[in-house]
Amino acid sequence: MKEEYFVLPRRAYPTRTPGALLTTILAILLISSLVACSAGSQTTSPAPSAQPSTSAKAPETSKPAESKPAASASVSASPSTAPAAPLKIGALLTTSGPVGEAGTRQMVGLEMAIEEINASGGIMGRKIELIQRDDGGDPTKALAAAHELVEKQGVTLILGTTVSSTALAVLPYLTEQKVVLIGSHSAAAAVDAQKYPYGFTGSPTSSLQAAIIVKYAVDIVKAQKIGILAESSAYGNGTLADLKAQLEAQRVQPTAVEQYPQGTLDMTTALSSLRKAGVQVILGATLGADSVRILKNLQSMNWEVPYLGNSDLATTAVVQGVGPEGLKLTYAYNFKRLAFSDKLPVLEKGKQFVAKVAKKMNQSPLKESVQQQALFYDLTYLIKAAVEAARSTEGAKVAAALDSIKDFDGVEASYTFTKEKHSGLDLDDLVMVKPASLRDGVFEMAPGY
Repeated sequence: MKEEYFVLPRRAYPTRTPGALLTTILAILLISSLVACSAGSQTTSPAPSAQPSTSAKAPETSKPAESKPAASASVSASPSTAPAAPLKIGALLTTSGPVGEAGTRQMVGLEMAIEEINASGGIMGRKIELIQRDDGGDPTKALAAAHELVEKQGVTLILGTTVSSTALAVLPYLTEQKVVLIGSHSAAAAVDAQKYPYGFTGSPTSSLQAAIIVKYAVDIVKAQKIGILAESSAYGNGTLADLKAQLEAQRVQPTAVEQYPQGTLDMTTALSSLRKAGVQVILGATLGADSVRILKNLQSMNWEVPYLGNSDLATTAVVQGVGPEGLKLTYAYNFKRLAFSDKLPVLEKGKQFVAKVAKKMNQSPLKESVQQQALFYDLTYLIKAAVEAARSTEGAKVAAALDSIKDFDGVEASYTFTKEKHSGLDLDDLVMVKPASLRDGVFEMAPGY
């Protein structure tokens, strides 16, 4: 079929017959279909680009899973949720041998304090891990234990020692290592703050013990003639010198002085010399079994004379060894807060502590003094206060913090330390007591208070 054309300006279009028109329509439909396919292809073409987007979202979906280890690491690193490493503290005490009873009681007070502190969250969020060693009262053994605590256990704080001889054995080493030692040693040489800046004590020094004994003899007994009886030992010689110095400070000279070899079975000779000199009070520098023999000899001599001495006179061994009758005029120094009189009752804090000890010992009323338990209970809390003040467990920083503690309110006493004074007590913290007067863990004060 021949197509005919009409002419429009600049462009020619064919003039279509019906058959041609059908062909044209089919062509248009075909083209439209192709265009639609093309358009469809173009509109769905984002789908491939969406696939990368979906692929990109997949990691987003998996991010929480991937981030969990990081979150876990963050939690474990967080000091508020992760258990902090325990704070190791050493205990170097005499829990066996002749003085083992004292050290064993000290351990009771120490453990009581640690149980309370750990139950309350520890020290700066760290539970205390106690590493205890028994030195048996042996200086050589004490030094070996100190080396082990510092070098193997890594402690920078030690609660101890029980006696002065072991303290003097370990202090040079601990000073070199910058490790704090706080205990019950009383020898003046062991509490030399200049020589041993890391050594502290919660016990009265030998000079302070002598001061309260002399004060009672002069101010309350009002004795004009004073005798001294001392064992020939390091303890006896040191205490004798302290007693003489305190008497001199009161402008009093001893009327007679007697010394005897430690372990002497019969004290009659020394006591007879004092009696002949006319002494009105005896100041004793004696311990344990020797004290028992002296007081029994006084009974057998029918000599009723006040006998003043250290806290050892109030121990169970001496009280039971002598008996109440032989102790009527015997007085020992003790802590004022753990003693009572008609005018001065035991403080509430002391009563509460006695109740705690009675519960722990399953013993009510208590049949033993709480002096040693209270001392190391207080010392443990002193360490806690110093570490928290220093914000550190480094020996140097803790020692500096202890040097700044003033009027620390303990069970046994109010403690104050300075850079020059490493014994926390003063004369006002002490009184003389009746050794046979123990009542539920505390003593009755001697006459005159």
